[in-house]
Amino acid sequence: MHYKYKVFNLICSSSIQLPSFISVEEEVKPDFEVVLGSVGPDFKIEPNVKKPFAHFNENEFYYQMPNIARYFVSNGNKVVIDPLCEDWDSILLFFYSNCIAAILFQRNLMPFHVSGVLDKNDGLWLFAAPSRTGKSTTALKLKEKGYTLFTDDTALITIENDSCVATASYPVLRAWENTLDNQQVYSYADAKQLRVEINKYGIAFHDDFVATSQKVKGIVFLEMRGDEIQIQKMKAIDGMKLLGDNIYRNNWVHGMNKQLLQFKTISAISQKVPFWKAVRPKNKLSFDSFADAIIEQIIEANGK
Repeated sequence: MHYKYKVFNLICSSSIQLPSFISVEEEVKPDFEVVLGSVGPDFKIEPNVKKPFAHFNENEFYYQMPNIARYFVSNGNKVVIDPLCEDWDSILLFFYSNCIAAILFQRNLMPFHVSGVLDKNDGLWLFAAPSRTGKSTTALKLKEKGYTLFTDDTALITIENDSCVATASYPVLRAWENTLDNQQVYSYADAKQLRVEINKYGIAFHDDFVATSQKVKGIVFLEMRGDEIQIQKMKAIDGMKLLGDNIYRNNWVHGMNKQLLQFKTISAISQKVPFWKAVRPKNKLSFDSFADAIIEQIIEANGK
């Protein structure tokens, strides 16, 4: 039996169930397939990058997690999974976080490390920052205040019809324990620990997921420092640098020969979307007032 799903607006045909993705019923040609099989790996071209867990070139990507699985992604249209255990939660966790990113890069699509919410006028606001800076918590605080959660961790950002639009990944929130402790949208009963050894949890929100691309109204770069909340508009050239830092798996860009794609994508976005920097105190619980400042000084002041 084959299953069909949508992820990043791509249609996936899979021989196994992929519960984090959105199921589709219509008969459409898949953009890529997921199958089980033996992974060698079998490179047709010598890898540009050889790391302990990943070897890759522009169109072939090999990834292994010892005692979990081996994966091989090729030509933007096929993922082979070679399970090394029966722990399918872990097998799929590394598939979602790495293989799908490899598919996107191979298809000349650039994912960004962002969370995001939709305002009351369906304008999309994205939040970019390194892991554990507060992307998820900020988005959840805004959801508490009436905004719609768009994506938690990744999104494609592209230019379509002379507008900047973003496409969410899939409807799963991945939250650290302290994120769950600092919001009231979801409880621990809604969450499932992703791996025993880390305090990070997955929360599905399929019923509320917006699968279509949405117009981006602004990108906010989050930072922790100092003792006060600060909001400031950024110059496009400064935002471009930070946006490049927040490409998802940006350490793959050179080895996959995507430097030109990176430059073109970031340059185009910077011409269409304003940037802000939002700073919150590092050693003070301020997420509620931080969300209020973002609403007042960014979303409501610029969202019409």
